[in-house]
Amino acid sequence: MTVQQLTPANEAQFYALARYAFNKPQTPNRDAAFASLYAHSTAWGSGEPLASGLLGTHFAVDFAGVSYKMSGIGYVASYPEAGGNGQITAIMQAAFAQMRAQHETLSYLAPFSAPFYRRFGYEGAFDQVTHEIQAVDFPRVPKPDPAMSVQRRTFTAAIPAMQAIYGRNKAATRGGLIRAKWWWQNLAAHYPQREVALALLGDHPSGYAVYERAGDTFILHELFYDDLAALIALGHFIGAHRSAFARFVYTTGNPESLHDLLPEPGRLKTSVSAFMMARIVDVEDFLQRYPYQVSDLAPVIFAIEDDFIPDNDGLWQLAIDDGRVTCQRVKKGQPAVQLSEQQLVKAAFGVRSLRDSYSLGLIDGDAYTIAAISDIFFSQQTQLYDYF
Repeated sequence: MTVQQLTPANEAQFYALARYAFNKPQTPNRDAAFASLYAHSTAWGSGEPLASGLLGTHFAVDFAGVSYKMSGIGYVASYPEAGGNGQITAIMQAAFAQMRAQHETLSYLAPFSAPFYRRFGYEGAFDQVTHEIQAVDFPRVPKPDPAMSVQRRTFTAAIPAMQAIYGRNKAATRGGLIRAKWWWQNLAAHYPQREVALALLGDHPSGYAVYERAGDTFILHELFYDDLAALIALGHFIGAHRSAFARFVYTTGNPESLHDLLPEPGRLKTSVSAFMMARIVDVEDFLQRYPYQVSDLAPVIFAIEDDFIPDNDGLWQLAIDDGRVTCQRVKKGQPAVQLSEQQLVKAAFGVRSLRDSYSLGLIDGDAYTIAAISDIFFSQQTQLYDYF
């Protein structure tokens, strides 16, 4: 079985495979979005003609001000006659080797099956929260500041303003994408039905809402703002649609509850679902530059099990001295924490603390040390606002 890195000449062949595998019709918008994605990705495939393949799109993500290169895996596809023969496993091995060569420290993906991708070291890192309320129960929003205004824009026209607002919002720095200009343009091509409302203080954009009008439902896809005045202005704009829609639906990567903001909390239905998975491709770089929540840590040895990337597997010593981090591989020593790649993702992405994982029997080690170091990682779960 031969795995090859694909070239621009293979784009049409790969696109045909993806459309067949996911049963997607060909449209001008889908064509444009895929062409943009392919141009900013590394593609791998096997078979002649092409029978299986995947894309690794080149992104960067923000961890509390620390930027990591990240490969977003997508379009993992095989023709039905080529399925189940190990081609995807071989392609994933080649992809990880190339990611490390390109210094891509992390990889995210949207799984069709979590158990399938756990085989390759991925673990659930992001949840998606959906809030739903009937229009008659939509809360009254205070009157906006007279200095604030809201303007409707096409998605494309609003990109410069949205890019600035998103870029300075702390919610986007919890493992979220650092959105490049090409990605904003890709979103515009991929979701032509979405509209944008901009909140402005004079001529200065200070918030935006990305929404969609779908039948009797007003769907809010994204809401970012600089301050309370911008939020109130956007909330007032959204609420002004009460007479035209039967219900409002807001899907977000932010797990914060909204029930306390309603006079009758029971009117709001909130559901949480698993969203994207993550994988640490380069453990050394990730742990060396991670934004730890403490400034000092006595040397601790982690025994990390990674069956798919041998360079990650083994003993790692982590120490922090007045904010200066040292992470290095060691050949011997007594590990204080023994955990898999997946459990490390959970801890570092704020999904489940080391302390809780130990209590549940998911990791092993010295109970006292695990309790002492549990708080070095994020205490709140990471947030992601993009799908690929």
